[in-house]
Amino acid sequence: PESHKDKPMLSPFLGAGIMFSRGHRIVRVPYDCCIPMIFDGEEFSMGVRAWTSGYDLYAPSKSFTYHPYNRKKRPPLFWENQDGGRS
Repeated sequence: PESHKDKPMLSPFLGAGIMFSRGHRIVRVPYDCCIPMIFDGEEFSMGVRAWTSGYDLYAPSKSFTYHPYNRKKRPPLFWENQDGGRS
C-alpha cells in the first residue's frame, strides 16, 4: 500500500524464507520438537508461538523472494540429497 511505501508492515504471518531476528528469538521461541521435519505448517506454528511470546512480525513493503513452484523438476529435499546438500 502507498501508506507503507518503503516501510515494513506489521504482519500476522511469518515467512521462514525471509525470517530475520536477533539470536535470542530462537532461544526464547525454539522450533517445536513435536513436529520434526515439518514443511507445511512450520511458518504458522513459529509465527503463532513468536507472536504469543511477545514478538512482532513484519513484512517488507515490496516482494523480493519467491518460490518457483511451477518448475519442471523439483529440487530434492535435504534428506534426499546424495551429497549431503553440497550441490
